[in-house]
Amino acid sequence: MQAKNVNDIIASYEHLADVTSRMREAAVRDDWDRVIALETECAGLYTQLMSVRDQGPQDSARERRKSELICKVLEDDAQIRERLSGQLVHIWRLIEGERRVSKLNSAYGASADGQ
Repeated sequence: MQAKNVNDIIASYEHLADVTSRMREAAVRDDWDRVIALETECAGLYTQLMSVRDQGPQDSARERRKSELICKVLEDDAQIRERLSGQLVHIWRLIEGERRVSKLNSAYGASADGQ
């Protein structure tokens, strides 16, 4: 584990919160390619934060700020997951529709359009 100074750790949490905020905004716009690109950055930041040994003094203001940032990241994550869930339901419905068309074509022949 590497040691980082207190300000660097808070800056890393702020950067992580910024990235998850951009991910949430991209999810709201249904820009899933952007969400995926930002998720890669987010995963790297998370890995860095988990490898840091926080040796700074336990200052209540710093701990409060860290807690606020973690809550923000979790809120963004919940909103992204909610949007993603809706997108997955939409995709599932499209797949089901394709299956129904395929079954109809199999049952009534390739020309199920009434000709």
